[in-house]
Amino acid sequence: MVDHIAIIGCGAAGATAAMQARKFNRDVEISLYNTENYSQYSRCGLPYTISGKVKEFDDLVLMPPDSWNGLKIDAKFGVTVTNIDHNARVLTYNGPDGEATQKYDALIFATGAENADPPIKGLDKKRVYGLRTLDDAKALAAEADKAKKAVVIGGGLVGMETAEAFHERGLDVTVVEFLPHVLLAMVDPDMAEIVEEHCRNHGLKILNNTAAQEVTGTDSPKGVIVKDRVTEEQSEIPADFVVVATGVRPITNLAEKMGVEIGKSRGIVTDDKMLTNLPDVYAVGDCAESTEFITGTRMAGGLGTIAVRQARVAGINAAGGDVRFPGIVGAKVTKLFDLEIASTGLTDDLAKRFEVPIVKGSIKGSTKPHYYTGGLELKVKTYFNKETGKLVGGQLVGLEDAAMRINVITLGIQHNIDAKDLFDFENCYAPAICDTWDPLVQSADAARKRLKI
Repeated sequence: MVDHIAIIGCGAAGATAAMQARKFNRDVEISLYNTENYSQYSRCGLPYTISGKVKEFDDLVLMPPDSWNGLKIDAKFGVTVTNIDHNARVLTYNGPDGEATQKYDALIFATGAENADPPIKGLDKKRVYGLRTLDDAKALAAEADKAKKAVVIGGGLVGMETAEAFHERGLDVTVVEFLPHVLLAMVDPDMAEIVEEHCRNHGLKILNNTAAQEVTGTDSPKGVIVKDRVTEEQSEIPADFVVVATGVRPITNLAEKMGVEIGKSRGIVTDDKMLTNLPDVYAVGDCAESTEFITGTRMAGGLGTIAVRQARVAGINAAGGDVRFPGIVGAKVTKLFDLEIASTGLTDDLAKRFEVPIVKGSIKGSTKPHYYTGGLELKVKTYFNKETGKLVGGQLVGLEDAAMRINVITLGIQHNIDAKDLFDFENCYAPAICDTWDPLVQSADAARKRLKI
């Protein structure tokens, strides 16, 4: 019998877990603890507060603090859980009103992640930022009002979206990426090259295969010393401020302290019920390690879409239900200077790491028939297991209609279709919208012929 559920964290994962637990069980008591003073807000929307596409910071708040009372959920903000005695089922927290304790029957970790700073000198200076919280976004939006030059260290999703935001505010922006290309956790090198060319054509400076060495200056940045990883030549890029977007690490200190198992990704190990190795203890979102859908390999999620799905499972199960999380496919999408970049499932790199032999269907198609004006080029790649023919991944880059097509591929992966099934997919057709043979179908046809199925 579960009388009280305690949830640590009120991001997308924690808030969703609380709401799903309440929806499933109207009587269970629920307490929610958040170190930030804000209720649930969209972290993915933070770069757009800088560009102005999100008009007000408060527009990102998805669950106003007063709303929790209406759900009979005791939400505490600006408090830190300092200790957990799972044998006694008691947690201790500290906040504006001092220290207090709370008994619980089930516990959900939704502690998220924190910025993982690289070993670069000078990151302790003023005007060096990450972009993880609403307060970070407020500080960076203020920088956009007064600065002229920005350096963004890291060319992943957050780094590129932040760089675009500052460029749209009129700043001179340089992205410094350690790897050979940007967005390599999302797309293959040939797709990344399309993205880079598009961004450079819009005025964004991108330095690939380049290691940031030091943020120069006294109290505040004067510039960033970088080294070309091929030539080993060093140079200094002028900067009024610096954004570090080199990835995150799960926040697991409380969980580790109480004996929760930590996995290779440094996240909390969970099963398909989102349970940890301790009874009635769950973990969801960026702090959790789950399984990849195709191979069952353990991995971190790192996406809001995954966090809320894991949280639904944990919230219902903690409240007495019995549901399962199917695994991480990893569907991702972003838009940079109107170019849509979408991927799902395995990339070339992931396929090699997971030892999955793949066959690709790669084509350059159009979003509309060739005879209809306004059609835009769309690069499509679909990936199939060479041994089984099953769909295991896909990538699209184009100026329109990439996102919905990547959703079709994700659904195909989840339902174990093969190249013939995708080729037989009956897509809709109208000249003003799409062609009789959708680019997805064409890419499947190319792969089907290689697979001889």
